[in-house]
This record gives sequence, C-alpha cells and structure tokens, in this order.
Amino acid sequence: MQNKNYSIFKQLTRTYSYVQLEAKRHHRSTIGIIIDMARLYIENGIGPNYYILAGMAEKTMSWQVKCQHLSNRNYHKALDILNPKPYRKLTQHKLNEKAFLTLSKIPTADFIGFYHPVKGFDSKGNVLTNIHQLSDLLSHYQEKKICIKLLEGSGGVGFFAGKIQIDVNAEIYVQSINKKETQSLSTLLAEYTDVIMSEGLLLEAYIEQSDKYAQFNPSSVNTVRTWVLQQGSSIKVIGALFRIGRKNSSTDNSSSGGHVCPVDIKTGKLTKGLTTMTPNREEFTQHLDSGVQLDGEILEQWQEIINCSCEALRKLPYTRFVGLDVCMTVQGPLIIEVNVAPDKDGAAHAKIPSYLLTQATNEL
Repeated sequence: MQNKNYSIFKQLTRTYSYVQLEAKRHHRSTIGIIIDMARLYIENGIGPNYYILAGMAEKTMSWQVKCQHLSNRNYHKALDILNPKPYRKLTQHKLNEKAFLTLSKIPTADFIGFYHPVKGFDSKGNVLTNIHQLSDLLSHYQEKKICIKLLEGSGGVGFFAGKIQIDVNAEIYVQSINKKETQSLSTLLAEYTDVIMSEGLLLEAYIEQSDKYAQFNPSSVNTVRTWVLQQGSSIKVIGALFRIGRKNSSTDNSSSGGHVCPVDIKTGKLTKGLTTMTPNREEFTQHLDSGVQLDGEILEQWQEIINCSCEALRKLPYTRFVGLDVCMTVQGPLIIEVNVAPDKDGAAHAKIPSYLLTQATNEL
C-alpha cells in the first residue's frame, strides 16, 4: 500500500510539474489550468495527461474544441462498433494485410516472400522454407533494396532494410541501408531465429520515396498517418500527421524519437513539429537534426494522398475507421500499413476531432 501511495504521489508530482511548464509557456495561472483540467475530466472523462498532450492549455483553444476529443473509454467504445474485433486480424497480420492490399489493387510495396520453415512461399507461390531457397530467390535482387518485417511487429521493431549483394562465390550478402554494414544472409537471419521458427518473416521491396518527401529526412521513409472515417456512405479524412525520421534512422516512428507534424487536411500544409517522447508539446519549426524547415511546408500531391486513403477504407470489409501510413513515391501515394485501432494519442498530437467517431456510430 505504501509503494502504491508513493507511486500515485510521484505521478501527481510529475503531472503538476508539467502543468507549471504549460502555465509558463502560455502565460496562464497554474490553478486556472488545473480547474480547466478538472472540469474536462468531470464532464468528458479526459485526463490531465491527454489535456497536456493536446495542448489544451493554449489560450486560443475554445472549450468547444476541447470537447471534440474523446476519452479513452469512449474512443474504444466507438472503435468496437466501427471496427468489430473479429475482423481486425485481416490487417493486423502483415501477410494478410499485404494480400488484401495487393488483391484490391491498392498501391503498396511489392511482395517478395514469406519466409517460414514450414509455411513459407514467395511471390510466385514457390516454397520458401530454407536458406538455400531464400538465397536463390534473393539472387534475382542483386543491387536492389529489400525490407524485412515482423508479421505482427509495431513501432519499427524488427524492421531491417538493406541492399542485396552477391560475392564471387555466389554467396548472398546484405548491406544495411543506413549503417552501411554488410553481413551475410545467414548472419542476418540468425538475429531472427526465434521469430522465424514461430511466425516467420515478411520480405518486400524497399520503397523509394519522392525527392520532395526525402528532403525532410533522407535516411527514413517519411509517411503521412491519415485518420479516415466512414459516416453513412461518406468517407473522408478527418485528420493527419506527417511523420519524419531522425538522422540515420531507417524508420519514422515517433517511438524512436521521430518528429510528427500535424497537417492541415484542406491544404496539406505542415504546422509545428513535436516529438512524443515527453507528455507536453515542445514544438519546433525545423527538423532538430538537419534544420530543414517543417512549419508552413506543403506536402506535394496532397489530394492524391486523400484520395488513396479514402479508397483504401472504402475497400476494407467490416471497417469504418482506419489510420493509414501513406508514403509518396514518384509513381504516387502508396500504403505502407493499415491500422484498424490507431493509438488515440494521435488525435491529441494532430488535434483531430475524435468525437466524429461517436457521431458515426450514432448513424449505424
């Protein structure tokens, strides 16, 4: 009991320190923010951490706008109606997701193979269960870039991107895209031994993003996370975040310190960036590593991203709400990942009016 009380006290102390920072940042009184927090919690069930994360201490944010956010309970209640749990596995397993995207002609990275000691197969349906078969397959990808992904991984865990090389003895080597380290295929696979035996690995072509998107950070494929909602027969993007990797990082995941920039969904214009490593919004106008301008920049082919996102949700069965990771290539937008239960904090980061989910459920 004593440890529990200490933990609660520590949490309250930490929250209070962030409230003080917000009060200083926005030139408000600490007690005024606390009263505002308490009212929002009582009336809407939204806690103090979300309040801070969404920047609700800003003087310009009206009470009406604050109430456009859902509590954790109401968010998941709406999610369970919009996206019934029995059907979520369609996209939560990357092999199933890849099959759906490919079958429905939604632009996505080319499938190379599913590597598993029993169930493995390549893009042509050939058996892919041992390293000899995999080596033979990858021999056709010399000097090309590939990606390795966990079947149910998230946050960039287990992700690897590298270029295939073949030595004079016809042995396959893989050069890491960012670290420039080269290792044999067998050495690389040894890092995934347990995963290969249990669930297998997904191999797909590396995505080459457009120059305009690469300029924000060239080492990572930078993506737009769109929140797409079906209300009745209408499908629309209700919010978006642009996610940008850090220097020498191969992923743009915010959990790895990446930047996120809310996007004006009408124009594709970026607003100030932030990281998700702290509970409060420490905003900045330029990339913290390179100094590349973020605030005010307009994402190219924005309407194409909107159209691609809406079309993806239109084709998803038993799904009325989705968070999509979209990248831009020379050929146009491409779907990297489908999230049928996106993290609610994304609404705080991008200031997305998540109450629209509840409105959509009321129409069913």
